[in-house]
Amino acid sequence: MEKLTNINVIKNLLMAHSRTDGTSQLTAKKSFGQNFLINEHVLDQIIEAAEINDQDTIIEIGPGLGVLTRELCLRAKNVISIEKDRDMLKILDTTIIKDTPGAKAKITIINEDALRWTPESNQLTTNKPYKLVANLPYNVATAIIHNFLVKTAYTETKPILIVVLVQKEVADKACATTGDHNVLSLTLQPFATLRVISDVSPGSFYPAPKVTSSILKITPRITPLLPENLFTTYFKLIHSAFTQKRKTLTNGLQSIIPKRDLPDLLTKAGIDPMARPQHLSIEQWIALARQVQANMIQ
Repeated sequence: MEKLTNINVIKNLLMAHSRTDGTSQLTAKKSFGQNFLINEHVLDQIIEAAEINDQDTIIEIGPGLGVLTRELCLRAKNVISIEKDRDMLKILDTTIIKDTPGAKAKITIINEDALRWTPESNQLTTNKPYKLVANLPYNVATAIIHNFLVKTAYTETKPILIVVLVQKEVADKACATTGDHNVLSLTLQPFATLRVISDVSPGSFYPAPKVTSSILKITPRITPLLPENLFTTYFKLIHSAFTQKRKTLTNGLQSIIPKRDLPDLLTKAGIDPMARPQHLSIEQWIALARQVQANMIQ
């Protein structure tokens, strides 16, 4: 097996699968957010963080040339790789199906947009445990994490673990704590614990992106902190508050809560009316959602 982290191997694969008439040179596509991982240490860190065993079913988004896909196939029981780029399919047939021992019996490659694909659509992941492990395209990373973590949170088809390579800025926002909270951290943390495993330099990819990446480990909660009946109210509150995050909550929430009701609702939730949204804990936001919803029912 050739090393898929080797730049010369990558270039040869892209050249070999370009059009034979020379009119089209196959390259990494910016539109698909393709940056191929070439750092073996980072690859090892992803695999270690994912805690893969021979009974695991893994979903991978954007396998590209198959560098991570190969390692998943060598360790897991089943691998489902979602690849939108048709040009990558023939390469995956070479690097994974033909050149990776045992992979043909384990892998399902689906040519589809990962934003439209759902785990409910596959018999290996419908109401069964699975992990999401991927080098995510920057341009859809948050949307994919949201689809697999938040949208499945109250179902039987949620992942037991997510390990993804994402832009460092996204990972840092996702892991923010009270005092620095933002919409992304408040969106994800009610449903999981999150931890940055390590940062990854641009030189770990080909072509090198302009930004640093991070390996983000997300462990979904068995029971979300946010009760399902408060879901809509909770997200209305945080989105409203963070459109004007420099304002106090008394001013920032007036678009969805009458000004006369705000001080009382905030006080009942144990929140200082003069606080700003980033300074509230997740528990305080949930408490406020509970008070607001109770007030609406009255």
